[in-house]
Amino acid sequence: ADALGRWLQAALQLGETAQHEWQDPVGASSPRVWDMRIAPIAAGPGGTPQLLLVASDVTGRRLAEQARLQAAIAQREVLVREVHHRIKNNLQGVAGLLRQNAERHPEVAATLTEAIGQVQAIAQVYGLQVGAQGPLGVAPLLEAIAQSVQRMFRCRIGVDAAAARHLLPETEAIPVALTLNELLTNAIKHGAGDEVHCRLLADGERVTIRIASRARLPAGFDLAKVRGGVSGLGLVRALLPRRSAALDIRQMDDEVVAELALRAPSVRLDG
Repeated sequence: ADALGRWLQAALQLGETAQHEWQDPVGASSPRVWDMRIAPIAAGPGGTPQLLLVASDVTGRRLAEQARLQAAIAQREVLVREVHHRIKNNLQGVAGLLRQNAERHPEVAATLTEAIGQVQAIAQVYGLQVGAQGPLGVAPLLEAIAQSVQRMFRCRIGVDAAAARHLLPETEAIPVALTLNELLTNAIKHGAGDEVHCRLLADGERVTIRIASRARLPAGFDLAKVRGGVSGLGLVRALLPRRSAALDIRQMDDEVVAELALRAPSVRLDG
């Protein structure tokens, strides 16, 4: 009622035809939507201002528009999932071709194996996006990458990620996936053959991924001196956002421990 009063008063003051949409109050037994047009007309007896108000029930029209919008959104989501599914399949096909070449050409097998791991990591991101509604969870991504690396090297990777409810923006999913792939691959390749332990630690809006394996860092190793590049730790350093991600690799007794810490905006807490 207050809104209607304001509309009538404005039409009198401006002397122009106005159009508004009115919705019945929430809780009404059968709420309707009305298209209201208010037009000044000739003054009545004694110069009394007069207005003409025409209200049309447009409830059906608005419901139809909402249904079309929801259908369009649903169709877009189906198309996006289909695109992600096809990209994943294509990437896995590329990985298969690289694997065949690695078997035929042992002299470049190490380089091709590294590329296979990177392609598979990206494929895991697109695979998770097929069934995701919104941003990817850090925990599902970590588990998917660990399983992929485990299958490739046939080495056990233990993952503890139950406590984390953090999400990754779409722009960060692939860089983080490639980083995890590199850290897990290094833990296996340079480890003593034991199980690799991977744990997700949540601290408010911050999350840390800790990867540990029984190994020994090279003498004088300094992560800060690793140059950016297209492979290995150089690729990791080039991909990670400097303001919201930090990587640390250090020797702890007989284990090498790598820690990837993420904070906003590279990660956010779900809910």
